[in-house]
Amino acid sequence: MSVYRQAAAEGDTEKMKRAMGYTVECMEKAVKYQEKLDKGMKVEAKAEREQAKLEQEAAIEKRREERKRAEEGAETGRSQGTDSVQISEAAKAALRSQPVEAVEMVDSDPIIYTEAGEVAAQAEPVSTVSFIA
Repeated sequence: MSVYRQAAAEGDTEKMKRAMGYTVECMEKAVKYQEKLDKGMKVEAKAEREQAKLEQEAAIEKRREERKRAEEGAETGRSQGTDSVQISEAAKAALRSQPVEAVEMVDSDPIIYTEAGEVAAQAEPVSTVSFIA
């Protein structure tokens, strides 16, 4: 456009026509490239949506399989996330011959264990005093 302005100032109409022709060509190319870019972006967005849909379907299928396995585990009589205890026949016989005696409760402070299984340090009890005026 600066060439067009310079030619207009000089009064050279042929130079003005050539400059305007170059400008129009550049603008037409820019429009074509923009259309190509928009089309490519639409294709890319479509591909991303399809990928997201496939990932979602895979996650749903995985959850179904996990639920199915959990239900199969529950059907066998063993519930998930709990421990079970089996008492041997010898222990049952010992309990029948020697019944368990009642145990007196021990009056002591509770013992707190760390995650490593060690006894945690006991916090000293804090005394509080309140005054009412």
